Amino acid sequence: MPKLSIIVTAYNVAAYLGPCLDGIIGQTLEDIEVIVVDDGSTDGTGELVEAYAKADARVRAIRFEENTPGGVGPAANAGLAAATGDFIGFADGDDLYDPRMFGRLYDAAVAHDADLAMCRYHLMDDATGELGEPDEGRYWQPYGETTAVAMDAEQRSALLRFIAVPWRKIYRRDLVERVGLRFPEGDFFFEDNPVHWAAVLGARKVVMVPEYLCRHRVARPGQTMETADHRLPQIFAHHDTIRDLLRQMGMEAEHRDDLLLWLATQLAWVSARAEGDVVRGLYDRLVPVVGQYDSDEIARFCASAAPFGTAPLLKALKAEDFSAFEAAVEGRGRATTAGARPGRARGTSVWALGMYHLRHSGVRRTARLTGRFAAERLGLTGRKRTGGEGHAVTQKDVMMGLVVLQREMRELREEVAALRRELAEGRAAGTGAPEAGGEPRKAEDGDD
Repeated sequence: MPKLSIIVTAYNVAAYLGPCLDGIIGQTLEDIEVIVVDDGSTDGTGELVEAYAKADARVRAIRFEENTPGGVGPAANAGLAAATGDFIGFADGDDLYDPRMFGRLYDAAVAHDADLAMCRYHLMDDATGELGEPDEGRYWQPYGETTAVAMDAEQRSALLRFIAVPWRKIYRRDLVERVGLRFPEGDFFFEDNPVHWAAVLGARKVVMVPEYLCRHRVARPGQTMETADHRLPQIFAHHDTIRDLLRQMGMEAEHRDDLLLWLATQLAWVSARAEGDVVRGLYDRLVPVVGQYDSDEIARFCASAAPFGTAPLLKALKAEDFSAFEAAVEGRGRATTAGARPGRARGTSVWALGMYHLRHSGVRRTARLTGRFAAERLGLTGRKRTGGEGHAVTQKDVMMGLVVLQREMRELREEVAALRRELAEGRAAGTGAPEAGGEPRKAEDGDD
């Protein structure tokens, strides 16, 4: 039985899988098994996995004939069923892992007799290699060095606030079996949320390792986060899964407020991206969820703890008032736009560049350019390169920037239409003004 099983989930990542697996099989902790689950890839990923399995006896390949619906749930669960290690870890097939990572986590878990060990990570822009900070730095502040945490209600609440990703953690087999740790399967994403809750709620001791030991690739073509916008409201399907888990473990009373905070935090993020029909879908998904909390709970939460301006959204959902909900979503968008660029002069540059890149470069490149726009012009935190100074724009910043760009494009279209009307009136009055509008100029790769 190996000390550690590492489950690598992979789908159409042939261009990235080699460096990922090289980092894993080159770990300083050598007593490992590496289970690579190919979720029906069509780009040569499966053949690459087979080559690694032939070259290293510690590598085992599991291959699905077809891609499964939703996210990584079925692939991760297949790996869990096959794992034999004393501890179990996960890896994304397109990420990069420090060769010390799993050894550091394993040694810390064993030294402190912990059920769960976790480290820090960087976000890495696929196109530029720039490194960024995930939005959880403030939660790491109490852990300046490797720290063992004996779990009670207060400590569980603190750790539940961390980003849920599983690929910077290792789990003791006893914990996995005791809580029945499995990923939800279905046509939705963000399956790591219930897994994170189950692990934190079930762990007796957790060890925090405040080192940056892996790099999570973002803005990659074909990545879940780049293609699943229309499914984002489905994250709220996990609310009831987590609620049921709390009830089964007899912890609902202790952590009901934590679940409501989780709900509001996801609502803030998803509603910032919601437009058009997505707003109605979000409302329909959330009314029965928010309806599980009584009016006093919602009022108390909105008065004291509702994050990121979500109080009007929660109140509208509790009242089952779609008009108020829609207005609150739109109001948050207007506030974001108004606060982003006060005193914006009339013009079509943002509209022109945005439309050009959406037509010719797709959402991924547009989102990346929007991240630069957000960093330089909207007053969001700046990016840094490896070894640089300052904080980095997070995924949420980029997504918020894209929302701002979408709303500004809509406003600018209206302004262009108004200018055209003014110019038409001027021509009718004999001013001889040239006609406004026309095709936007071709944007260059360096344009922001």
